[in-house]
Amino acid sequence: YLGDGALIHVKDPCVREDVLRRVFVEVIPEDPKDLRGEVLPRWRRGRDGLGKLRFHFRHAGVLFEGKCMAILPFPDYPVSGIRTGQTTSGRDVWKVRIPAR
Repeated sequence: YLGDGALIHVKDPCVREDVLRRVFVEVIPEDPKDLRGEVLPRWRRGRDGLGKLRFHFRHAGVLFEGKCMAILPFPDYPVSGIRTGQTTSGRDVWKVRIPAR
């Protein structure tokens, strides 16, 4: 979910393996120049012109009633899309591209 300056990741149902895998988020700015400024805490600027964040639900989220949820700060510059997914042992378990509009 995207709104109010935050990207909210929810996994339902969520099992132990989901909590242990690393989640990645890549934000595609409408204008790559927007990444020249300060990047939000925990975010880094990728060489490919994307804002990037990696996290584990166990460190950045909560597990409740069989669901995982993490609320992440989101850049305030215009974004054309988001790529997100989970990796384990260097391979993608799942990934998706989400238009931000």
